[in-house]
Amino acid sequence: MGSMADSKRLVTTDDIDKLKQLLSGTNAEVRGPSDSGYDKSIERWSKAAEKPAGVAVAPTCAQDVSIAIKYAAENGLDLAVKGGGHSTAGVSSTNGGILIDLQSKMRKVDVDPEKRLLYIQGGALWSDVDEAAWNHGLATVGGTVADTGVGGLTLGGGYGVLSGAYGLVIDNTVSFETVLANGEIKRSSKEENSDLFWALNGAGQNFGVTTEFVLQAYPQEKIYMGTMLFPAETEVISKLVAALNELYKVQETPQGPQTKSLGRAMSLVGFAKPPPLGGKTAVLMNAVYDGPEEEGKKIFQPFFDIGPIVNQMRLDAYPNANKLVPAMYGMRSSMKGAAHMMPIREQFVHDIKGAYDGFIDTCEDAAPSVVAWELYDPVKVATLDQGSFANRGYHFNSLVMPMWSKPENDVRCRQFARDISTMFKKEIENHGAKASGGIEGGASVRGSKGAVLLYGNYDQYDEISKDVYGDNYPRLQKIKGQYDPNNMFNKLFAIQPEKASSQL
Repeated sequence: MGSMADSKRLVTTDDIDKLKQLLSGTNAEVRGPSDSGYDKSIERWSKAAEKPAGVAVAPTCAQDVSIAIKYAAENGLDLAVKGGGHSTAGVSSTNGGILIDLQSKMRKVDVDPEKRLLYIQGGALWSDVDEAAWNHGLATVGGTVADTGVGGLTLGGGYGVLSGAYGLVIDNTVSFETVLANGEIKRSSKEENSDLFWALNGAGQNFGVTTEFVLQAYPQEKIYMGTMLFPAETEVISKLVAALNELYKVQETPQGPQTKSLGRAMSLVGFAKPPPLGGKTAVLMNAVYDGPEEEGKKIFQPFFDIGPIVNQMRLDAYPNANKLVPAMYGMRSSMKGAAHMMPIREQFVHDIKGAYDGFIDTCEDAAPSVVAWELYDPVKVATLDQGSFANRGYHFNSLVMPMWSKPENDVRCRQFARDISTMFKKEIENHGAKASGGIEGGASVRGSKGAVLLYGNYDQYDEISKDVYGDNYPRLQKIKGQYDPNNMFNKLFAIQPEKASSQL
């Protein structure tokens, strides 16, 4: 993945001067290593994902992006694109190439309240979208961490607080404006360039730089949300697992598959060491119910009955639901993906806690690390089918997120993430052999479209593109051959153009 960058030449001062000339009549900024704004351009949420770009271009429109892309292509330079800068895999960074920094000057969000459409520039963060939509009493499916970029999340699928009701972000995309590898600016939707639209909805980082997203929005009221903390004791864990299994279990009803939350509840539950507990391991639960306070209290009453030592549940404005996970800048981190299925097995939770505690006890630098189970009503996501995303089903994402500060712990912390992910894989293999919904068991559990049960927007160290795109890969190759035949966009789960498929 991204190996083409190794054969690219490095940006020189002459390149920087030429880019400044090419963009001199625009409002874009070209930032060399000694220029103001450069350090901000290469900054990333995870310090471990930062690389020294040869030059950063901060465009203001698609035409600016087009100029930078054509220059990179004509001069054999590596290209990377920064939307939110939240990727921990380093794929939004380049070592010595051209960085297109959309976040600096392309964060505008326009709202059409009558049609309930959101027009979002490519560098916007979900906090920008949430606030703009909320001002009109609207919301759309968006990132559960407000400082995540719209671009990266959307192009890779996109789960959010409202996914139980409306599906993935890509189930709510109306159109895209994308700058292709040849510099052409192309609009796509279900009616226009529908093949490109399909590809962008799930594998979009492979086809160009998307400079505008148009998303469908919905009327939105305040919602019931907050954080609870529980002592990580055996009896408490037992009760929590039982309550989670009951709330998020998919059951067959006369109306079709449903959970007790009816598409309105979402939770992130995992192990952490919050500072108020003095370094003790706790069970953290971020909980959201998209509905009135009284309904939310009833839904989460089994958890209140367990006795949280901290309970911050309240009725609040929708944008705050995506701020329950605090942004911790300045750390080194990897958001390693895993997956799980219901019911959660109690002994497995204890096994994860043991591995988590053992790691932190021997690497205090990684004390902010988190291992979590993500839970929501999966029915809507599993039954919709927009785009090239191949990972739909009745499984759930898990998050293994080591966080540390010292570079000398990079290998150790990533190995911890790999070890925990392997534990999740072994656990889901046991589920897979007897699961419904097209899941097949065995050494590599795959869903109904042949993809492994791993979310491509999280770090996946060992999986290749065919694992993530499954049965959609051959069609993606054909579209790649049409829009990016030289594979300029090759950073994350690169798709080999059809003509080069024999190289894979």
